[in-house]
Amino acid sequence: MQKGLLLIDGLNLIRRLHAALESEQDSNRRIERTQSLCIDALSKLVTQFSPAYMAVVFDSPSKTWRHEVFPEYKLGRPPMEDTLLEAMPAFAQVFRFNGWPCLRLTGWEADDLVATLAYKASLKEIPSMIVSTDKGYTQLLKFPHILQYDYFAKQGYDREWVEEKYGVKPELLPDYWALVGDTTNHIPGVKGIGPKSSVDILSDKQSLEDVFASLSEYPAKFQKLLDGQLAHCQFARSLVTLKCDVEIGIRLSQLALRDASHSL
Repeated sequence: MQKGLLLIDGLNLIRRLHAALESEQDSNRRIERTQSLCIDALSKLVTQFSPAYMAVVFDSPSKTWRHEVFPEYKLGRPPMEDTLLEAMPAFAQVFRFNGWPCLRLTGWEADDLVATLAYKASLKEIPSMIVSTDKGYTQLLKFPHILQYDYFAKQGYDREWVEEKYGVKPELLPDYWALVGDTTNHIPGVKGIGPKSSVDILSDKQSLEDVFASLSEYPAKFQKLLDGQLAHCQFARSLVTLKCDVEIGIRLSQLALRDASHSL
């Protein structure tokens, strides 16, 4: 991916590395060790992918548009530890010190910012590598020049992986998740519809709208489960679909990677 754009889901990386140090009793020392592990991880990723551009993208600390339209969004997810939350600005400072651009935008999740940056780069035929364990990004693999990498599993994802994993193409992942639900983010699907049923329902269809337009063609059990559920499915799909048109207000050139002339 030389000369491409490396996009890091910052909180995803930090929280997982922080969790791996659970045995560390000193909270300040745990933060310091997490920062060191992050620096090591980012250094390895830069070496591995040799990007021309890079951004470590963070979630907004405030509520996002998804919380506004669906207050139960992410309800029940364990909150971030106070010490880690308070250290977020320090992580960004350390990353910038090492020459790695960081990005955060009030009211937006990292997911939407990453999606927008990757999509805009794709339009210019610039390859992007998204580093995160979050499978929500795999919907972006429908676009050319976008791939995903799990740093912890050391596994890459492409559109072929999506079809093998879920049984649908990346283009249909939001429709698929609208049917089965997204338990990670507390977004309910259609009661009684699981992964296998969703694949059967979406087979040979282009969208949820196609499904409901031909509902009479399905077996009686599916008709009963789906009856009256179109609006709910469309709403759920809007929540799981990543935004690719966020007005971030930066140019790709501002994310140009420079060699750090110093290290911590």
